[in-house]
Amino acid sequence: MKILFLSKRLLFPTDRGGLVRTLNVVRHLARWHELTFLCNQQPGQEQDCDEMSRLGVRLETVPWREVSRSDWRFYRDLAWNLLSQDPFNAAKDYDPELRTRARRLLEEQQYDVVICDFVQMARNAIGIWHGPSVLFEHNVEAEIFERHAQTDPGWVRRKFMGYQAAKMRRFEGWAGRQFTRVVAVSERDREQYERRYGWKHVDVIDTAVDIDHYRPIDCAKLPGMVVFVGSLDWLPNVDGLQWFVADVWPLVRREHPEARLRLVGRNPNPEIQKLAEHSGVEVVGPVPDTRPWLAEAEVSIVPLRIGGGTRLKVFEAMAMGLPVASTPLGAEGLQVESGVNLMLAEGADRLAESVVQLLRSPQLRRTLGEAARNLVETQFSSESVARQFESICRRAVEEHCRK
Repeated sequence: MKILFLSKRLLFPTDRGGLVRTLNVVRHLARWHELTFLCNQQPGQEQDCDEMSRLGVRLETVPWREVSRSDWRFYRDLAWNLLSQDPFNAAKDYDPELRTRARRLLEEQQYDVVICDFVQMARNAIGIWHGPSVLFEHNVEAEIFERHAQTDPGWVRRKFMGYQAAKMRRFEGWAGRQFTRVVAVSERDREQYERRYGWKHVDVIDTAVDIDHYRPIDCAKLPGMVVFVGSLDWLPNVDGLQWFVADVWPLVRREHPEARLRLVGRNPNPEIQKLAEHSGVEVVGPVPDTRPWLAEAEVSIVPLRIGGGTRLKVFEAMAMGLPVASTPLGAEGLQVESGVNLMLAEGADRLAESVVQLLRSPQLRRTLGEAARNLVETQFSSESVARQFESICRRAVEEHCRK
């Protein structure tokens, strides 16, 4: 097949879960098919473009500069969005020049299918041609805003998130109907799409992990070391870590005083940086490779209370044989079993108990770690999931031909 793949960003540096998920699919599709990857490019990303080219894709980029949250223009755009019918993150990801380039590519060459990565990118893809198309949905996006509106401690932010949730429900429900097929990342998400929007054209792929990249490393463990790996500016992670450090971590330290917690990931915002003031907590921030930090730890945590989709960080830790303690929502949509290949616990007391139990028992850590590695190795390799994605693209082409 000849594929046009539309994404907002280059896949390098691969410092967020959505990029990892997309990379796990693209690296294989580019080997099996002729794939053009069209995205925006920020200044200074020349080396990242080289990394993309090494995947075997034909890379097309459009210049763009992201406005950071520390820039006054971010809040200006946020205010202007109050007058827009689109949710803020969809409006922010729309680029008329990117859309024009995509349309030109489709006019110049004969593609078999267009793939749009994330619903926030949908306005760049909808209406540019009348052939088969696939929307890659990484989360039920409206649900993330809804959960923020329910749990955020600030009244103003709750109201704002509720307003964005309403706009995202309208946008997401409309956008998904414009594509031949929609890809969901869990059966639970597929059910949500059908219940919320009446979508009957959704297929599910498993969550994948690169089992050759993430594998057990033979190194000395740091006694009592607990680690969190993930984007430190993503609101569900920020909320979960603030809760964990305030409500769960003191209970862990009371039972295991030598326990230490490391927070590893990109862009730690001021709220995350402030967590380093708590005893035993270290904010590491961005690192070139998360594997050494996972390898040194005895336990990985995923303390999410809001969010959607599935968490790649769970399978990455499991692939390295590292036991995971998570809230049920942190592992939502993943085919895992508590007490067999990870520990799931609801509430501060029970999650603290799970972490302490793992820190105290080398045998339990070893048993869960081995079962975790075996699960992802046998069922969730990136190549097998990319084959699932490939079959959905073929189905979209076949359905379009029949119509």
